Amino acid sequence: MNYGCVWMCQTARVAAIGEARAKDATGAGDLFASGFLYGVIKGMSLEECCRVGACSGGSVVRSLGGELTLENLHWMYKQMQIMKLLTPHTAK
Repeated sequence: MNYGCVWMCQTARVAAIGEARAKDATGAGDLFASGFLYGVIKGMSLEECCRVGACSGGSVVRSLGGELTLENLHWMYKQMQIMKLLTPHTAK
């Protein structure tokens, strides 16, 4: 299994999102970090933060130029729902 995130202070191994079909890695780290921090702000567990980061980073690599398209945004929300994670639409 390939690991998309390994947190060093505690152990949380989260698989990369396999169906992202990467076209361009521009912005993947930035979007991973923003997704991870979203999870932190929402009080999610370390593993959940890593999963949100993986969904966020996986969404931007699906098109060229590091641009998060509407289609990729919907893909990200779908992946988060599949993993039973809070999206901005379901968060309180």
